[in-house]
Amino acid sequence: MTQQTSNPKGGLKTLPFIIANEAFEKVASYGLMPNMILYLMRGYHMDISTGKSVLSLWTAATNFLPIVGAFLSDSYLGRYQTISLGFIASFLGMILLYLTATVPHAKLP
Repeated sequence: MTQQTSNPKGGLKTLPFIIANEAFEKVASYGLMPNMILYLMRGYHMDISTGKSVLSLWTAATNFLPIVGAFLSDSYLGRYQTISLGFIASFLGMILLYLTATVPHAKLP
């Protein structure tokens, strides 16, 4: 008779981490969107229709990529690595956006 040790993975142990990460990401994304159209129009001289198209594509990508993340998490990386990589990518994107807004030479002419 072999003795099995229970080492539960997931469930209520990881749920707060995932919910908090998703909540902070959504707050950051939706807080950024109203100002983003003005930034695209003034900083990159886009007309309103092009700016709205860019924002729509960005919104579509942020709503679709969790499916890709779920596949990567279940198949290859695991939940913590996938969440960490998603957080790092989102954080770096916001830092780059901040730098293009504050550093004049970071923008395209």
